[in-house]
Amino acid sequence: MSADAKIEFIDPEWSNFFRQEIQLSETVEEGLARVPILSLLDESELKIIAQAVHLRSYATGEPVIRRGVEQSGFYLVRRGSVNIVRERSDGQQEVVANLGVNELLSEFALVDGTPRTSSIVAGEPSELIGFFKPDLMDMMVTRPVLGCKIVLRLAEEMCQGLNKDYARLQDYGYPFPDSDEDEEILDLTQT
Repeated sequence: MSADAKIEFIDPEWSNFFRQEIQLSETVEEGLARVPILSLLDESELKIIAQAVHLRSYATGEPVIRRGVEQSGFYLVRRGSVNIVRERSDGQQEVVANLGVNELLSEFALVDGTPRTSSIVAGEPSELIGFFKPDLMDMMVTRPVLGCKIVLRLAEEMCQGLNKDYARLQDYGYPFPDSDEDEEILDLTQT
């Protein structure tokens, strides 16, 4: 196997680990303070998280996350933007969404390793802050109170997301019985 072939299989979340650190006017702690799953943390705890995160730079079009790769953590867009890309049935890539500064992607990957359903590429030169599952697992052992605060907020965010999805399904008319009578009617329609 050639060196080029090996590069294709590298998880892009880890591939530019040794790039130069990002220098911006806003501190990493200030950026992290806006992340909903970190909202229970005080200033000293945010400093601890800031020391554990990974700062990454991406060129326009460079993959941040590849479809099919096991999830491992979240990214916060610090500068620039990223495009969420899906492959159409004809094989062409289609941008289905764009995330900009201070937007978060893949936060549920801290607890769910399901393979990615979409690819994410830099829409322009971009800088992202990454926080990964191994970082959280380390904190659960070394600083359990801090780790538990993150997991608690993550669970709350997941529940809010599920409730929104449930409401959207109801808006689309999906049959969710509210009573035993409705459930009996639903059973009759499915037989």
